[in-house]
Amino acid sequence: MNFKHKIILVSLHILLAASVFPQEISELEIPRCPATICGENGGDHEVHKYSGFSLCFRNRYKDAEWVSYTLTQEKLIKNARRTNKFIEDKNISTGSAKLSDYKASGYDRGHLAPAADMAWSEQSENESFLMSNMTSQVPQLNRGIWKELEAQVRKYAQSLDFLIVATGPVLEKQPEEYSSIGQSKVCVPEYFYKVLLSKDKDGNWQSIGFILPNEKSEQDIFSYKVCVNEVEERCGIDFFSALDDSIEEEVESQTENIFTQDYPVKPDNGNMNKQEQTRQ
Repeated sequence: MNFKHKIILVSLHILLAASVFPQEISELEIPRCPATICGENGGDHEVHKYSGFSLCFRNRYKDAEWVSYTLTQEKLIKNARRTNKFIEDKNISTGSAKLSDYKASGYDRGHLAPAADMAWSEQSENESFLMSNMTSQVPQLNRGIWKELEAQVRKYAQSLDFLIVATGPVLEKQPEEYSSIGQSKVCVPEYFYKVLLSKDKDGNWQSIGFILPNEKSEQDIFSYKVCVNEVEERCGIDFFSALDDSIEEEVESQTENIFTQDYPVKPDNGNMNKQEQTRQ
């Protein structure tokens, strides 16, 4: 099968998946925040949708408070090469972070929606390098345990019909209380989160959360597991609100389920592949 036919086949698979998981999944994917509640952008919150993910950009922090997307087995098929072409996001009304903000800062331009999760199409891969999708991460986190967690998410998606992912920095303080980098004053978060939602083989909703400090860690990723409720409390964001309230409360209090069974992961904090280094 040549490359062109492979892309066509993957596109058909993705369209089929969309027909199987229509509105229910798309509604669950978008968290409730001031911009999504009022239905329009304004002030500090801006919601933008791209081909592979959606995000809410916080202008005062120069960071996205959440980036969300859905992974399927079909979307794990790689059809685009990593470009490493970081570009400013012209959709952000006040301007996203700039490449120059990170120069000599000591921080990586850490992806929120990982490029590896967006490699199912050239457009989604390219858009994953928008600066609105970047956050200031300590290199040892970005290339270590955070990278391990991203790989674990793809491992989950390999065995599930779908996996809803939301991720971002924990912005629980005022912007001026964080250290910042660059002329744009890009806030440096102290913690990052990731929340996941899917169904088990019996059709029961399952969720898990992770909160990791912005520092090097030798711990296993499951040392940082939390329930989704805890992430919501720290971030002030309502995830998976399209679930019935009774189901949502039970699901978002879980810490032991399909996401914690038989998934041993050893952090690889020594991985410093030069091609993947983004610190300048």
